Amino acid sequence: MAGKAILAFVPDLMFSVQLREAAGRDDDVVTVVKQQEDYEQKLTQVAPALVVLDLSSVGGELEHMVSLAKRSGAHVVAFGPHVQKDLLARAKTAGCDAVFPNSKFKMDTESILQEWVNA
Repeated sequence: MAGKAILAFVPDLMFSVQLREAAGRDDDVVTVVKQQEDYEQKLTQVAPALVVLDLSSVGGELEHMVSLAKRSGAHVVAFGPHVQKDLLARAKTAGCDAVFPNSKFKMDTESILQEWVNA
């Protein structure tokens, strides 16, 4: 059985590898984009069930990126530094289905992906 598509805006190379490994255990396929210019194009091409956003990298485009993902029918999960409570709250307000501090997301990547890719 083929897995589902996940689009990740995660410029951190090491973490993108961890995402791919966690998703691959369920045969889900992760497409990683590192630049905002590529995000919209890949969102259309991949038609993901889930979008993962690294809040440390989205900058002022957070609301726009979440809106595009939601319009495409994808669930959106975001993660960022626990000390940036305003940024985490902003992601929730923007429409993210779930928002995690970096440590929680990195520790529970596989279970979070499983939960939201199949939501």
